[in-house]
Amino acid sequence: MSLNAICILLLIVDSGGGLMLRPISFLIMLFYAIKSLRKDKISTKFLIPYFLFILSLLPSLVIALLNNISIATVFSWIFAYLCIPIFYFYVKGSDLKVEDYIKAGGFFAVLVIVLFFGRLLQVPFVITINEFIESRSNGFFGSKNFLSGEVLPNVYFQGTLSLIICGALCIPYKFYWTFGLILISLILAPSRFGVMVLVMWLLFLFFRRSYKRLLWIPLIFIIGMSILENFAFGKEILALFNGESDGGSIRLGHLSSVLREFGSSPINMLFGFGPGSEFYSSGFQEMATNIEISQLEFIRKYGLISFLFFMVFYFRTLLVKDEEIYYLNGALFLYFLVAFSNPVLSSLFLFLFLMFTYIKAFESKNCCDE
Repeated sequence: MSLNAICILLLIVDSGGGLMLRPISFLIMLFYAIKSLRKDKISTKFLIPYFLFILSLLPSLVIALLNNISIATVFSWIFAYLCIPIFYFYVKGSDLKVEDYIKAGGFFAVLVIVLFFGRLLQVPFVITINEFIESRSNGFFGSKNFLSGEVLPNVYFQGTLSLIICGALCIPYKFYWTFGLILISLILAPSRFGVMVLVMWLLFLFFRRSYKRLLWIPLIFIIGMSILENFAFGKEILALFNGESDGGSIRLGHLSSVLREFGSSPINMLFGFGPGSEFYSSGFQEMATNIEISQLEFIRKYGLISFLFFMVFYFRTLLVKDEEIYYLNGALFLYFLVAFSNPVLSSLFLFLFLMFTYIKAFESKNCCDE
């Protein structure tokens, strides 16, 4: 496992920084970024859309400060966006590969599976590890009551949905067993939307390229989900579509509350209420500073104008016609989809992968012209 893969793994495991693994990963990347900065030039294909995006954030920052939100709070919300140039130069100065993401995702999937079954079987050592992680992380590591009545472990790290990108890359690069591990870990976490998105991606690739070796994967998945239907997870997934899921009603509450905020202050829909701002969410039945619908939350904080600039920056590489970039863009698109159900559009892992895609698309020796 390369140093690059280890850095990615640390970002996933400690997405919130509570385990002090993320700072270690970040410092390693910063070291390589500084070395690269001394010898590599910055591309205008990255600089221009990034600069315009950062510029578009300024009105929302001013609004936040005028509303007595502290500079420290504002900085904490925009920190990930300011780190993007560091990731840009890190990717340029390191030999980062697609395989590094896949291997990091595979190791993380194994960790989730081990923690799940270790807690299920009451293995003391695993329970101790789980308690340590739970006390320092921003994930969910308790137990969950499923609709069928079973109480099962939650092993949901804050960075769990990073597996969407790792898993999406597995099939095109023929890491089939790793894909299986990632899918199992998402089922156990559990991440219903994550499982659904990866299965949709799998079927899309199957019909697009007719991977004959993949015939067994949908079959095994269907059989597995049929078994889980009698266990617990299947009924949870059905509840999501039937509108009986608690998560679905919470998100609908968020949506109606944010739309009500915009209705009372249309100017804030354009420029945002500012990072760190609070509003009453009927989904939580209390004041909130962040909600699960990432795109809606972005508009609430930074405004519709800034969101449009972010979209241009995020999907800039769609202009490149190349087979490898096609799959990287596919992974970014899937991650964007799961962001509708989780606040993940400002993660360091995402922006590292976005810069990896930028470098591959616009500065690789083998890249195609736009």
